[in-house]
Amino acid sequence: MRLVVPAALAATVIGLAACNTYAEPASAANAAAAGGRQCFYAPNVTGYRRGPGDTVIVNTNSRDYYQFDTQPYCADRIVWENRVALRSRTGTFICNGYDAELYVPDAVGAAYCPLYHMHKLTPAEVAVERATPPRDKR
Repeated sequence: MRLVVPAALAATVIGLAACNTYAEPASAANAAAAGGRQCFYAPNVTGYRRGPGDTVIVNTNSRDYYQFDTQPYCADRIVWENRVALRSRTGTFICNGYDAELYVPDAVGAAYCPLYHMHKLTPAEVAVERATPPRDKR
């Protein structure tokens, strides 16, 4: 009987030690970065503007801009003076266009515009975007 208790205790300690040997799970942003994708934290969005064609430019800080494609009916109905917002469908990190949609207030109520094909702008594209006057002022 004396040998059974220490053996059971030793087996429990070994079992618990084996459970703790697994690495900490990677966050969604770290996993996406390892896969070569660009992600941003949705609450860091600081501004929006219409891009060329049916695109929306999202500014996440002073130097990072992301371009999303949207449907033509959405790009035409956005009044940029209103308070548009980005809503994440998957959590706080947005890693591709399908992860988010644009909230657009309208006279008859809010509309949600689907976004797709996210592309992080290069520093050269950011310089061009900053030099371009705002598009579609209604």
